[in-house]
This record gives sequence, structure tokens and C-alpha cells, in this order.
Amino acid sequence: MTASASASPEGPLAGYRALVDGLGGPTGVDEWYDGSVLRPGQDVVASAVASMGLTGLLEARAESRRLVEDDGIRYGGLGDAADRGRSWVIDPLPVVIGSEEWAALEQGLHQRAELLQLVLDDLYGERRLLRDRIVPAAVVLGHPDFVRSVDRVPGQRLVVGATDLARGADGRWTVMADKTAAPSGAGYAMANRRVTSRVLADVHRDASLARLRGWFHTMAAALGSAAPVDVDLPRVVLLSPGSGSETAYDQGFLATLLGFPLVEADDLSVRDGRLWIRSTARREEVDVVLRRVDADYCDPLELRPDSQLGIAGLVEATRRGAVRLANPLGAGVLENAGLVAFLPEVAHRLLGEDLLLPSAATWWCGDSAARSHVLANVERLVVKPVARGPVLSARFGWELDAAGRDDLRREVEARPWAWVGQEPVPMSTAPVVTPAGLAPGRLVLRTFGVTDTERHHVMPGGLARVNTDASSSLVSSMSGALAKDVWVLSDDAAVVGGWSRATPEAQPTQVRLQRRVAVAPRVADNLYWVGRYAERAEGTARLLRVADDLAEDHAQRPGTPGATTMEVMVQAAAALTGVAPVAGQGTVDHLRAMVGDAARTGTVAHACHRLVLAAESVRDQLSQDIWHVLSRLDRTLERAPSPRAQLRPQLDNVLESLLAVAGVVHESMVRDQTWGFLDGGIRVERAQHTLALLRATLTSERPPVIDGQVTEAVLEASESIITHRRRTTSGEGPAWPLHSATSLLLLDPGNPRSVAFQVTRLGEALALAGDPVLVERCEGLVSLLGALDLDEVCAGDRAGLAAALDTVARTLRELSAELGTRYFGRKPPSRVLLGQWGGRG
Repeated sequence: MTASASASPEGPLAGYRALVDGLGGPTGVDEWYDGSVLRPGQDVVASAVASMGLTGLLEARAESRRLVEDDGIRYGGLGDAADRGRSWVIDPLPVVIGSEEWAALEQGLHQRAELLQLVLDDLYGERRLLRDRIVPAAVVLGHPDFVRSVDRVPGQRLVVGATDLARGADGRWTVMADKTAAPSGAGYAMANRRVTSRVLADVHRDASLARLRGWFHTMAAALGSAAPVDVDLPRVVLLSPGSGSETAYDQGFLATLLGFPLVEADDLSVRDGRLWIRSTARREEVDVVLRRVDADYCDPLELRPDSQLGIAGLVEATRRGAVRLANPLGAGVLENAGLVAFLPEVAHRLLGEDLLLPSAATWWCGDSAARSHVLANVERLVVKPVARGPVLSARFGWELDAAGRDDLRREVEARPWAWVGQEPVPMSTAPVVTPAGLAPGRLVLRTFGVTDTERHHVMPGGLARVNTDASSSLVSSMSGALAKDVWVLSDDAAVVGGWSRATPEAQPTQVRLQRRVAVAPRVADNLYWVGRYAERAEGTARLLRVADDLAEDHAQRPGTPGATTMEVMVQAAAALTGVAPVAGQGTVDHLRAMVGDAARTGTVAHACHRLVLAAESVRDQLSQDIWHVLSRLDRTLERAPSPRAQLRPQLDNVLESLLAVAGVVHESMVRDQTWGFLDGGIRVERAQHTLALLRATLTSERPPVIDGQVTEAVLEASESIITHRRRTTSGEGPAWPLHSATSLLLLDPGNPRSVAFQVTRLGEALALAGDPVLVERCEGLVSLLGALDLDEVCAGDRAGLAAALDTVARTLRELSAELGTRYFGRKPPSRVLLGQWGGRG
């Protein structure tokens, strides 16, 4: 969008209305202005805009983006270091809806939820709508989201739902699409609120707004109520496709808000017709699944056989009534654009009412008369497929040239049942903050609802998306639309205070739903590697910081003791990271190579990237505070120092963030099995790092001066130099540097950096995991360390020290491997087995 409301003495609002008609295409109304008059309720934000001025708005915009980065809000899955999705972009100005308008909108959404439930029951039940020809059978039975495997399965409730709406030219809300299969965005809606309420803190605090938090309590209770009737304490899980999903953040944050475990297919299995969380400790039955996996991927046994995202036998478990899915597997058929053409008549048949929220006028091309109308009016219609899919997408006739329209006509004529034509909805516009001022963007509002055993509850807000690109009529997150918070004005003190009237009175029972859940192997594995990668990054950064200090002082003084010490430490760092120098590479450049390349295994950046990936996979297990720290860590590593700048400031900042990660984890996690796996990873990694460092530096004899300097460098890299000096000067510890370092870093059970300390803590972590066998093996390793004689292992050519280090390292590796075998085993991937029935003559 090139035109914007520029700054003027009258403030950013001046000239905004003049731009509303400049988007092109069908023109709707504006959310703020009715002509030149500000709409009722919009003064809540408009007055703040006038006082902030363009400078204040741009500061709010920048603050919004910083908060998004700090919270790790992303759209798009996390892949390799070069592909991490994109940041969610929130415009700081919310969409404001008055209480009377919202009440009317709620009524329409309640009616629509009731209607869609009745339609679902009929389509998978008696199918009277098809038999009575209210809806053509081809619209339903030929739709890919009609799941025959769940036909006639009773008790299939639409627990969750979402509705996309836009304002027509008359100012009324029109339904653009129903989202009934696995609706997304509720987590993003709350994330928008958290960011906007901080950016516009004074306005948010003073406004009489309906709060969102209570609705999520209602949602959790509604999901619990969907459990089979004989279940007193239902176990609810959120089934995710994984961190590669484009809405992975939304899923993880929603699981945190609801207090339900975030699971993947690998975490679940069906046994004896029931769904269970896989765990080596104990199985735990699952009663309700809030699914975010598409229906055809949910069961490779009965649906899509090549799916790795589903659980074999899940359909049969639902048939038996052992588990309930929210939403049912067949609910996607209600998103059928072809069904929209017949909804007004369906509403009359099932409810005896007109639709309070109409859809855009729609023609199903499977009907010859409707097809003729669509083909004759392609240039002014939206032509879209009846089913979602990556191949076919909506076409805006007015955006196509003559050849494009002819191609579209041929596609429709070739498969008429697969297409509909719709009248375009002239979406309303809303102001967006740009560097040049306020610019109008087309707005789509997504609302959210949940249904319990008694009624339907609408979130008092929603997710607004805005497109300021004048060349495109598409408004979607996938195409890069901006997000906005939605503020619903309210005079109800209960709603303003954060608790909806819809919140069940028996809310305290919700506490009883949150039982301790079995830890699935995938969760245990990722927690373990959160600990390991965090510790690996810290240990490597500490070592490189010492090496860089030595390089700053001695790189230009070859042949000196300091230069030799530097070479030993750089070589040790290369051995521990696996990052060898390339031909002609100087010492400082080699050290830089061990810091910043996230795609290279062994670097600090690689360990930090893997830390983020592991943390994303267990987002529901970790404190929200950790994402601020990880975001700061990410920015620190992205800002590589200039070629002549010192490396130490960057490493100091990296260590500051990693220490903050350690503090958040240590002070926020309950000491249960989950902590046992995470802390176990920390202890294994620190012990292995220390053993490798000692092996690479202290097992070779050197002249006393160099040996003393190398030993002090090792102690500094291991955060034990102060204790060493204090003990040496006071006579509390060994006088020889080698003996002091070996005592402190290998044998001292009181030093939190020693191997002995790590093994003891590892035993405690494994006790939390409930494994007496591995605890006993840790105790044996502690005894082995305690039996070592300091003078003996440090004597002579230090072969005894090398042997002792190798023995402990080997034992620790074996213990870690056994831990993985016992607790981290994944399900084998599903395979499609093709066979041939019968044989030849």
C-alpha cells in the first residue's frame, strides 16, 4: 500500500478516511468511520491515537514486534536453522466492537453452532437432508471430508468451532467460512491480547473490555464434559502434528492456557480398543482428544495409510465410545463450500428460522442452472473449490485476465461438482500503522466458540486479520496478513474482570481434571535434550571465552608460554566441538567459526538452535518466561561481531542468556519426572564436557610454567578458578595445579562443576524418573570416583589420569545410552504394506 494518512498538525487520524476508498475492488464500510463521523465505541482507541501522534504509533508498532519476538510467537513450523517460519506480526491498534453489536453477533453465532451440530448429526445419521433433496447427495457424499469410517458413530459433538466473518456494504456481518474440522487461532487471539495490552497499557487498563481468560477455563471444562459418561476424572490431550506445523505456536500456547498435555502421534497408542499415553512408567488412558491433525491423517489403519501423524486404531476406539474427539473426524464436511448454497433452506428445515448471520450468496456448480450463472459471471464472482487443498484455491474473477477466466471456466466445466461461485463480500477496512501514517486494510474477523452439555459459549473477542495489499483480495495468515486484537466493549463487571458468565459454577472441579500425566517417550527425550543442549552451549561458550581471551593477549606472540597455552585451549575447543580449522584460517577466525554458524554441528549457535527446537516440542512443559530469554539469545547470535571486534562481548551476552535459561528452568519446574529428565540431561552433558576437557588438556606433560597456565585456563573455563586460588593460598587444597584441578573438577562432590557432583545429581534425577536400576549404576560410578587416589592418577606421565577419565567417560556414555533405551524409545514409523489376494492358476 503506497498511500497512507500522512502526519499533519491534526494528527495521524487526519486524511485516513480519504484513503478508505483507495483499496480497489468492491468497497465496504470502515470500522472507524461512518463518512466523516467516528463510529460509536471507536473513541476508546481513536483518542489515544490522536494523543500519541505518528511517533508514538510507530513506537507502539516497534514495541509490538519486539514483544512478539520475545514471546517467540511465530507462524510457520520450526525446521532447520535457515527455515524457522516467520514472526507473527501484530498491528498495535485493536478492532473495537460495541456491546450491543457483539450481543447480536453472539446470537447469530449461537444459532449457527446449533445448526451445524444438527447438520452433522443428520449427515452421519439418518441423512434426511439428502433423502428429502434439501441438499444434493453429491455435495456431501462426494466431498473428501465426508469420513465414511465414522458413519453412524453416536455422540459426535462439535465442541470447538470458529467462524470467519466480514462486513458487507450494509455494515452487517457476513459469514465467509465455518471452521469445524480442527479450528486454529484461539491461542493466537490470546497472544494478540497479551501483546496489545502491554503496548496500549493505559488504554487497555481504562477501557471497559470483556477479558478472554475466563473463556479458556470454559473451554477446558467443555472439553472435559465431552468425555464418555462413565469417566469421573477425564484425561484431555491436545493432539498436534508437531513443531513442523505452521500453527505450532498456537497449539503449544493453547495447551498451556488449557492445562492439557500437548501430544503427538508418537506419544499415543491404542490397546484393547482404548487410547493410551505411552510411557515406560505406566500407561494412562486418554478420554478426550482436542485434535489439530487433519482427519484423513488421524488413523493410518483406516484412513490415510501413509500418515505418520495419526494413531492406528483411533477410529475403532471412537466407534466403541472409548474416546471422544474434538472435533469428530467427519466434521470437516461442514466446511464444504458447496453446503453453503443450501444452508438457508436447511436452517428452515431444522430450526424453522432464518439465518441471523447470512453467508455470501453461493451457487454450487453441480447444478446446471447455478453453473450457467457462475460461468456467465466469472469476472465478478469468487470461484472456489468445495474442498480445502493445496492444488485448488479460490480465484477472484476481477483479478484474472481474459485468458485466466477462460481457463477457470474450463476447470469448472471439467469438474463442476468441485466448484462454487460466490458473490464477493466487500470487506470493511480498519486502520493499520505504517511508517507514513495510518493505512486502511481489508479486515476478516475470526470468532471462536465452545459447546458444553448445556450451551454454546463465544469468546468475547477473536482474531482479526488485515491485508493492506491493494493488489490482492485474499486475507489470510498464510498470505502474510497482519493480526489485530479484538476488543469487545462490555458493561458487565464479571466479564470485564476476566470471568465470563458462561464459566461453569462448578469451576473448582477443574482442578481435579489436572492430574499428573504419564511422561511420553517423545516428551522425556526432548526434555533431556533441552538440558543437554543448554549445558552444551554454556560449556562451549565458557571454553571459547577463555580461548578468545588468550588469543587477544598472545596470538601475536608465537613461542611464548601464553601462546602455547592458547594453542592448547583452542585445540581442546576444536576437539570438543568437532570444528576443525580450515587451511589458512587464523586462530581468531577459527574461534569465530566455533560460535556463530547454526548449521554447523558443534558450534554454540547450533547448540542454541537445537535447544530452541527441543523446547518448542515441549512448550507446554516449560515456563512462558523462557521464551523471552531464548529470543534474546537468538538475537545475540544473529548479530555477529565485526571482523576486528572482540568475540568476548558476544560470548558474555550468550552466557548471560543461558544462565537466565538455567535460572528459569531451575526455579519454575516441579521436581517430578519431567524435571528428572531435564536435569538428567544437564548432568550428563556437563560431566561429559568436563571429562573431555580434562582429557584434551591435562593428560599431557608440559613445562611447569605452561602446565600451570593451562591448568588455570581449564579451571577458569570450568568456573572453578576462584575456589582453586582460595584453597591453594589457604592450604586447604593440593598445592600442585594438576592435583588441584583434578580434585576440583573430577572428584570433589561439593563442587557443582565436578564430575562427581554431576553423577550424584544424575542419580537424584533418575530417582525422580523412578528407575532404581540406573540409580544404582550412578551410585556405583560415584563409588568408582571416590576410590580414585589423587596422587596416583596424577603421577608420572599422567597415563593413570587418562585411563581414569576414559573409564568414567565410557561408563557415563553407557549409562546415558541405557537411559535412552529405557525411556526415549519411539514408535517405529507406519508402513504401507501392499499385498495381492489370491494367486495365479
